[in-house]
Amino acid sequence: MIEGARIRLNGWQRAAVALGSAVGVLVDPQRADLIAALGETTGKPAFERVLERMKKSPEGRNSEDLD
Repeated sequence: MIEGARIRLNGWQRAAVALGSAVGVLVDPQRADLIAALGETTGKPAFERVLERMKKSPEGRNSEDLD
């Protein structure tokens, strides 16, 4: 990967990319770049919610049960 190729976006820019990529995927579902952009812009909040739910459950906090 090229050094410094990642560009940080603020909230409204991230929303614009998410909305634009969602519309683009509906128009042409084979556009993998738009699917990836949608996942990159919307995935973090979903993962944070999953992590919080895991921390609140006994199964999520106890990693010894996973062996």
